[in-house]
Amino acid sequence: MQVLNKYEKEELVIKMHKEGRTLREIASGVHMSFGDIAKVIRRISVPTNYNNNSTDIDLSKKSKSIQALYLFEQGKKPIDVAIELDIPYIEVEDLLQEFWGLKVL
Repeated sequence: MQVLNKYEKEELVIKMHKEGRTLREIASGVHMSFGDIAKVIRRISVPTNYNNNSTDIDLSKKSKSIQALYLFEQGKKPIDVAIELDIPYIEVEDLLQEFWGLKVL
């Protein structure tokens, strides 16, 4: 039996959710609580409903800071943001702190 880390579990939750599995089936398969599973599902569902004009946003003309905030809002991990925007981790960490402040977390 393989032990999954947090990110692998979240990916499995997303995959099972997209397959149409029930909450009970997902919980049994990934060994997570219903509440934690609901948080993951909510996080992946919010970006598509968050801004109906999200396809109209041209991020290439925005600053790297704004692009990073947008990626965090989309649920991207800090490592993904650092790679995609080609910025150092320390800068990503500062931007993540800023994002949390804006979200009042």
